[in-house]
Amino acid sequence: MDTHNNINILVAEKALELLKKTLESTRFEGVWKKKDALQITESMKSDIMAIKFSYAEKEDITDITKPIREKISKLQSALGEGWSSNFLSNSRKENKTSTKMGIAKIIFSMNTLYFVDKRIKLDNKYGVDTLVGKILSVSKVSDSLLICNVDIKRAITVLTNDMSIKDGDIVAVSILPPREFYGQVSEGMFCGIHGVLRIEGEIGNRAEIPIDGYKETMNMVQDFLKH
Repeated sequence: MDTHNNINILVAEKALELLKKTLESTRFEGVWKKKDALQITESMKSDIMAIKFSYAEKEDITDITKPIREKISKLQSALGEGWSSNFLSNSRKENKTSTKMGIAKIIFSMNTLYFVDKRIKLDNKYGVDTLVGKILSVSKVSDSLLICNVDIKRAITVLTNDMSIKDGDIVAVSILPPREFYGQVSEGMFCGIHGVLRIEGEIGNRAEIPIDGYKETMNMVQDFLKH
């Protein structure tokens, strides 16, 4: 298997860069072991390189990626129990949005790294997860933008300009590097062809959609890899 050019490994490599930058630059208030967290993150570089240049077969990839999963668990310990709630509750009002963004980046990065073996085994061609999600609530951000709370077996927020989205819709959502719009953090993007796709499936499972529905996901992933 060409692990050197595998999209899932390239995205994981970039996610590690994002993780390190976020831990270094975001001001998180609360008790956590920043030095330890950064050391653990830095040590994962060699693990990613080992995966990237392994040219391993799919059946061997879980063993090769095991050190990454072990270090993500150590990183969570360094961040502290209930770290995301802790960071958010301790953040100052003026820092709430940047704190939310930092938390979202850490979660995206850790999930991307931890489950890289599963994406490789599933022959994921996009480098990120696209899951079945249920719209829990919808609020207006502006006349042309909605913020949605989405259940994917955990709660995420997604911003969309499709004003037809409503509570209870079952949709395909790609989990992408977080972005900020109008002071709101978006953790993914709804897949669509002519508007957002309504689908069937179990919440949190891999979404099965036509290839055309991944067009914007592919664009966003390529943009992530370039910057």
